[in-house]
Amino acid sequence: MLMTTPPLLERLARHDDLIELIGEKVKGIMWGGAHMDADTRDLLRTEVFPGCALYGTYGDTMILGGATERLGLGPDEPCVFDPRTPFVTVSVVDPASGAPVAYGERGQVVMNHVSESALLPGNLERDLAIRVPPLEGAVGDSVADVGPVAMFDDEVVIEGVY
Repeated sequence: MLMTTPPLLERLARHDDLIELIGEKVKGIMWGGAHMDADTRDLLRTEVFPGCALYGTYGDTMILGGATERLGLGPDEPCVFDPRTPFVTVSVVDPASGAPVAYGERGQVVMNHVSESALLPGNLERDLAIRVPPLEGAVGDSVADVGPVAMFDDEVVIEGVY
């Protein structure tokens, strides 16, 4: 198993020797910590690392958790993240009004953590996403096509760790 960020995975993919080594030794690649667009995900999954299962995570250290990639989706379906409900929930809202957007619409992500160990409701994220219906029995929303906002609190957003 290889756990990495998308920018690092893209850099690894520039080196034939590393692609070969990963192909020989790794059965699964888990990515997170930065967004990955659909085209890059498809290219890495089908052309660069076809023998490895590519699996995404989306979360927030502040919220003490996050969401995992929904399994069983087809190759042409978007990467959908399902939060670990009921303790971590996600909603997708209009950034101006704070009202939930319709399913299939893009808005800003709000995460909540409510458990015996933490009460962190209404944490406005620096991410935009498409609101997706949750899995049956889950609380809140699921999200797809997650990516950073350009500005947050009048500051330019820098994605990842620099």
